[in-house]
This record gives sequence, C-alpha cells and structure tokens, in this order.
Amino acid sequence: MADITTAERYARALVELAAEEGAIEHTSSDVLRVYSLLTDRESPLLPALAHPGFSPEERMAVLNDVLAILNLRVTVANFLRVVLEKGRAGMLPLVLDAYLRLADAQSGRVRAKVTTAMPLSDGLKELVRQALSASVGKEVIITERIDASILGGVIAEVEGRVFDGSVRSRLDALRQELLSANLSLGGEA
Repeated sequence: MADITTAERYARALVELAAEEGAIEHTSSDVLRVYSLLTDRESPLLPALAHPGFSPEERMAVLNDVLAILNLRVTVANFLRVVLEKGRAGMLPLVLDAYLRLADAQSGRVRAKVTTAMPLSDGLKELVRQALSASVGKEVIITERIDASILGGVIAEVEGRVFDGSVRSRLDALRQELLSANLSLGGEA
C-alpha cells in the first residue's frame, strides 16, 4: 500500500509539471512508451534499473542510454532520472501507470485493457472502443494484449470492471451448467 501511495505522489508531481507546460498529451505519449518498455516481459530494462548488483552510476548510465534512443521530452527524462536517483526504479511501472490514470482522468478518458486470442483489426478495435465508451460514458483508449488461452472473443477491463466475452469463459459456464444439470438428475460428475 505504501508503494502505491508513493507511486501516486510521484505521478501527481509529473502530471502537475506536464500541466504547467501544457504538455499532458505529449508527456502521456512519452510515459506510455517507457511504460510499455518497462512492462514488456522480454525487456531487460526494469531488471537492469532495479538490480542491486549494479551501482547507482551503472543504473543511471543504462537509463541515459535508453533515454538517448527514445528521445523523450526533457521533463519526462529528468523525472525518470529523479525516480532512479531516489532508489525507486522498481516502482517505475506503478508510477507510470498512476501517471497515465491521472492524466487520463484530467482529460476525461479511461484506459481499457483488451485481451484477445489474436490481434484485432483496426475496424474491430474501433467497434470495441466505441462499445466500451458507450458503456462507461467516457472516451476509451485501448491497450491490446494477446492471450491465446482465451480461445476467442474479447475480455475488456476498464475502470475496475471486467467484461468477459471470451470463448473460454463461455465454455467454462457451459461446463458448470452441464455438471449442475447432471447432478440434479442424479448423475455423477
């Protein structure tokens, strides 16, 4: 809980800086790029930045190399350096996620995590976005995730609510109905 509170405090500071500069959208774009890189399972960035075996100078050098490649706004780059200097690299994903939520709330948007078995076409993604927007009454930004285990359909998570239209959940529900029907008829499962 303390990590979440600390993460939100850092995030609020960045939102305030971005708002002062009139750059919420540009900052959000940069933050999303860094967040995606940090949370990518294949990326060695977060483990390198948070690894206790690396000296603070080595960790800063890694961050500076990444910043040079990403070409981020100065405000975002300096913010990331401060978080690293304060020994909070391990909570960067929490901080950046909190920033995105706060910036979106300030702009009247929400983010939805949409999970599908295969990538959605642009047209289908737009239909899902419109349906979710109508459901929550706000503009929705979709972050896509692929998970073949859902077999088909869509699972959307937005504002703490889950809309599960996956084939996997339908099959699970059907299985439960069949088991219940079998048991009520005196059969064995």
